[in-house]
Amino acid sequence: MKYSTLIPFLAKEDLAELVEKIISGEVTNIKLAVLYPFLDDESLGKIVDYLIKEKRNKDLYSAMPFISKEKVNDIYDAAARGEMEGFKTEALIPFMGRSRIKEIFETLVKEAKIDDAFAEENDEDDEDEK
Repeated sequence: MKYSTLIPFLAKEDLAELVEKIISGEVTNIKLAVLYPFLDDESLGKIVDYLIKEKRNKDLYSAMPFISKEKVNDIYDAAARGEMEGFKTEALIPFMGRSRIKEIFETLVKEAKIDDAFAEENDEDDEDEK
């Protein structure tokens, strides 16, 4: 029998204890994606914090459907600060709140730089209109 067969039948306390063992390094040979659907918000939050710290992008991607918007924002913030090398922040968008998406959009618009070729093209258009 596989351990994953028993996970749905474990008590919340047992799952919380397992999370602590994973974070401490005592348990290393378990697929985290198998646990996510059965963890409470607190345990999921601890796992996400651990995965951010350890830069385990693949495990974070698989956690998205199960974590809170707050934790999704934490992942985005870590990636935006450059702490999550190679993490594709676009994967977070479906799991973010509308206000956070709008905030990110507005920031990206403010930071957007006009391509030099595009700027030159517009300058030529301006001359044609004269």
